[in-house]
Amino acid sequence: MKNAFSRISRTCASLVMGGGLVAGALFAANYNEIDITLPHPVAVGSTILPSGHYVLVSQQMGDEDYFLVRGDHGNSAILQAQPTEGVDAAKTQILFTKDGDVWHFDRLELAGESAGYQFSTK
Repeated sequence: MKNAFSRISRTCASLVMGGGLVAGALFAANYNEIDITLPHPVAVGSTILPSGHYVLVSQQMGDEDYFLVRGDHGNSAILQAQPTEGVDAAKTQILFTKDGDVWHFDRLELAGESAGYQFSTK
């Protein structure tokens, strides 16, 4: 009888832990991610992101739109964005501006959407 209770307890514990891992994976999945490759270093405020692969993740805090730029090697920065109207992009793309020798994020155009985002230069 003691072994039966022990087996049932272990089975229940395994199910709870497995369910927790699956739920955690589902909540961690973010469907608002865009893979980007920075062809050159880009400045975000005082942070310089080196060229390479990044993921752009949309975030919203209150009425403000933000994008987290997260790199493969731990580099990251936060962009403040303003929604724009009237964008008719054929493909999703990030556009940059150059100020002297420094590149900055300019805007995000989303394929199939009539809106996009203008990034703040602050």
